[in-house]
Amino acid sequence: RDLAWETFERVIDFVATGGYALRAYERYAKLRKTPEGLWRIANPQVAQQYRLNVGTIIEEPMVKVRLVRGRVQKPGQDRSGTTGPIGRFGRVLGEMEEYFFNSMVKGDTFLFGSEVVAFEGMFETEAYVSRAQSKDPKIPSYMGGKFPLSTYLADGVRKIISQPDHWGVLPEQVSDWLRVQRDASILPPADSMLVETFPRGDQNYLVCYPFEGRLAHQTLGMLLTRRLERARARPLGFVASDYSLAIWGLGDISAMIRTGRLSLDDLFDEDMLGDDLEDWLYESQLMRRTFRNCAIIAGLIERRHPGKEKTGRQITVSSDIIYDVLYEHEPDHILIQATRRDAARGLLDVERLGLALKRIRKHIVHKPLDRISPLAVPVLLDIGKTPIFGEGRESAMADAAEELIREALGTN
Repeated sequence: RDLAWETFERVIDFVATGGYALRAYERYAKLRKTPEGLWRIANPQVAQQYRLNVGTIIEEPMVKVRLVRGRVQKPGQDRSGTTGPIGRFGRVLGEMEEYFFNSMVKGDTFLFGSEVVAFEGMFETEAYVSRAQSKDPKIPSYMGGKFPLSTYLADGVRKIISQPDHWGVLPEQVSDWLRVQRDASILPPADSMLVETFPRGDQNYLVCYPFEGRLAHQTLGMLLTRRLERARARPLGFVASDYSLAIWGLGDISAMIRTGRLSLDDLFDEDMLGDDLEDWLYESQLMRRTFRNCAIIAGLIERRHPGKEKTGRQITVSSDIIYDVLYEHEPDHILIQATRRDAARGLLDVERLGLALKRIRKHIVHKPLDRISPLAVPVLLDIGKTPIFGEGRESAMADAAEELIREALGTN
C-alpha cells in the first residue's frame, strides 16, 4: 500500500524485461502484454521456475580461505599499495562466513588458522590471503554477533552514566569504575558524545562513545579511518564495541585537534554517509554479496532447475557478472537500489548511524588525556585479541587487563 506508483511500474518493467541493461536477453522477459493490455506469464516454464525458486530466506554462505602468494610489496609501502598478480593455487586454511569478508579491503589483516594473514581479494567463493605481519590483526566475527543495542536501551544507558544520582541501580563495581572515570577524565554526556585522545606506547588513540551498538560503530570506524587517512593522521586500525569505538594510528590526533588541523565537527559530519560510504562500498565485497541475495529473491538468478541445482560458485559467478553489467550501464537499476538499501539497513546500520551523527552534530566534547581512561580499557582490550590455548590463556588475558587498569589509574 505504501509503494509509489512509479516504483510499481519499475518493478513491472523489471519482471517483464529485466530492465534497460538486460532487455536484450530473452530469459529475463518473464511477462508478456496481451492485445487487451493485460500482463500474462510469458510461458509455462516461467511459472515452473517460480515455484521451484520462490522464497526469501538466504542462508549465509561459507567461503574457503586459501593461502596464496602475496603481491609484490615495495620497501616502505603499505599493503594497500601493492601491485602485481596473486597466485591462485595454495592450500585451504579453512572456511569462514562470507559476512566477515564483506567489509574487508585489500591489505586488511586478520587472524585465521593460528596465523596472521592479509586479505588479497575474493574470487568466486574463495577468499585469497597471504602471510603477513601485524600487531593488531582483526578477529573473525560471525553473523550472530551483529545484533545492535536498541535505541531505547542506548538512550537509557547514556542517561544513567551521565547522572551519578542514578548509579544506585548499578552494581557496586560498575559505579566505582564510573567514579574513577569521572576523576580521571569526564563522563560521557547524555546529550553529547565524548571523544578522548591520548598517547600509548608509540601510537596515538582516539576513543569515542556513541553508545549506538557494535554494527553502527563498525561502519563509523570504516568511514572515520578513511577521513583520518586524508587528514594525514596515519590511522592503523580500529575496534568497535557496543558502546565505544577506538581508532589508533601514528599521527598525534590530540595535537592536530589543538592546532586546528583536525576538526571533530568536520570529522563526524553527516556527509560521510555520502561519497565516503559509496567509495567504501565500491571497494569492499559488501555490495556484490548483497546484490546476490537480492537477485535470488527477485528471481533474476534461479538456484533450482528441474532435476538439478546450481552450486554456490555458479550463483556467485552469475550474480557478479550481472552486477558488473548493471553497475556500469544502469546504476539506478531497481535491484541496485534495493541492494544499497539492504546493505545500509541490514549490514551497516546506516540509518542508525545517520541519526547518531545528527544527534551529536555540534555536540562533541573532546577530552585530551596523557594516558588511557578507565572507560577506554575494555575496548582497548579487544585490539589484537588472539586466542591463547592452554593453561596460560586466562593468565595472559588477566595480565593484559591488569596492565591497562594500572595505566588508567596512573599506578604504573
